[in-house]
Amino acid sequence: MSAAVCVFILSAVCGHTVVSGGLSRPTKVRLTSQDMNLVLSWDSPAGPAGLLYTAEYKCSVNSYRASCVNISTLECDFTRIPQGIYQFGKYTGRVRAQSGTETSAWVESNNITLDRETFITSPNVSLLSIAAAIEVIIEDPVFRISSLRAIYSSATYNITYWQDGQRQKTKNMSNILQNRVVLSDLEPWTRYCVQVQISTRRRPNHLSQPSTAICESTTIDEEAPWVAAVVTFVVTAMAVALVVIVVVYRKHISRFLCPKDELPQHFNEDLTKRHNSSWYIAIAEEIFHQVSIIPDSSVLEAEHPLEAEPPHNTQT
Repeated sequence: MSAAVCVFILSAVCGHTVVSGGLSRPTKVRLTSQDMNLVLSWDSPAGPAGLLYTAEYKCSVNSYRASCVNISTLECDFTRIPQGIYQFGKYTGRVRAQSGTETSAWVESNNITLDRETFITSPNVSLLSIAAAIEVIIEDPVFRISSLRAIYSSATYNITYWQDGQRQKTKNMSNILQNRVVLSDLEPWTRYCVQVQISTRRRPNHLSQPSTAICESTTIDEEAPWVAAVVTFVVTAMAVALVVIVVVYRKHISRFLCPKDELPQHFNEDLTKRHNSSWYIAIAEEIFHQVSIIPDSSVLEAEHPLEAEPPHNTQT
């Protein structure tokens, strides 16, 4: 009896999936980690189309646990159930292919210690121009499990900066703990570029991916802070003093700005006294003159050719 017939009979009678030597195993099985995730990947084996896969993982002190069952994709993210993964654990994965009732043999992956081997992506960096200085603001990448500072409490930043167009003349700041750093040794009115990388200090050369270089320009030197404070204080004090003066001396100010003019006393006496002198009486009396109004005779003849009126004398 052939091996294929035996496999068929056993699977029909017992109802179990049978491992067949004819179904090829997945290839290039690899376990990777990025930002504290845990992903098993593989390549499809040569064989029939429509294969399904089952992937499992285990910690160094536990047995295998199924995570992805009968999937058609070529990878399995074990961190989709985060409580099953420990950030300081050492893990191994395995996968097998299945076609109908046939399955391939398991293929194990490499081992990974998460905190020591996870690939850390670049930090997010922004720049803020402050006069002749530039502030560098750093945000850590987001981890799938926990956070960067919770896992790498001693992590530091390495900052590299240079004048735009002069990459060969870089300056470096290493072992920086703060996520906000001011670059003060800069030239005014100059454009600088900055790049940041994280060092976990967990093992040698365990660094993040460098950030994308971004650039910002400085401006003029900023005045000393006390100058602005003194100017503000003086202006405020003068304003308060002016308000107090206006309130206290408002009546005097009003009289000064809007005086009530009065004539001297001897002027008032002269204006109210009755004068009997002849020149004053002559000025005070009204003088009338006789005025004669004589219309033009040609106009009268044109309007009333048959009538003629004598001129009138009017006294005013």
